[in-house]
Amino acid sequence: VWVHRGKPPKAMTAATRKKRMDFALANKDTSWTLVLFTDRKKFHFRYPGSKVKQSRWIRGKAKDSTAAASQPTHPSCYNTDAGMSMHGVTKAHAVAGTTKHTSKHYNKKGQLARNITESEYKEVLEETLLSEGRRLFSTQGEGTWILQMDNDPTHKCAPGVVKQYNTANSSSVQLLKNWPPNSPDLNPIENLWAIVQAWVDAKGCSTFEEFKQAVDSELAAVSKDTLAKMITGMKRRMELVLENEGGHIGY
Repeated sequence: VWVHRGKPPKAMTAATRKKRMDFALANKDTSWTLVLFTDRKKFHFRYPGSKVKQSRWIRGKAKDSTAAASQPTHPSCYNTDAGMSMHGVTKAHAVAGTTKHTSKHYNKKGQLARNITESEYKEVLEETLLSEGRRLFSTQGEGTWILQMDNDPTHKCAPGVVKQYNTANSSSVQLLKNWPPNSPDLNPIENLWAIVQAWVDAKGCSTFEEFKQAVDSELAAVSKDTLAKMITGMKRRMELVLENEGGHIGY
């Protein structure tokens, strides 16, 4: 029996396992000190009266009356994009899906978007991730750094946005190549999200605005030692992917 917040991992196809193996082989000796790891996270406000319980799921046909996934009572949500490096964490960028957040972007039906769109992700890159990445790495005298992102369809705009940014700012940001699908276990920022969610939950915020401020402050408060441990652990993640023939690893 596993205990898991939300949905279980997607089944790993042979093609995905190969892509993960290829990525691990290509990066088994990579130095990750110049990488900005990024992701989007929905932080759920659990207080008061909107508690989100852990759901439980079981292997195969085993029966367990307590195993049914519990339903959240529509908790308020802070949907945010951010990045982490050896040298600090970017500020959080609230996107569509955040409670009381009115999007300026439209979906394919011409309606105001309730979820992030490619045009909004372009805004995230331009206003937050690229400028914040530059700030973090420039403190170390580094002008060249690497931007990591997953294969979310909204990220398709990234190559063009990064190229324009480099031209406008005389910079040399690169994109991390061939990030494999279905691979949150390879991204150390997932561990950061879990830490921050636990810290914020422990505060027991009484209002949603207080909750959002707590998320922002706890992200900014993560120590560089903690970040360094997560990122230097990337070498071990690559080793485990190879040992596990591309399968999910215990991170």
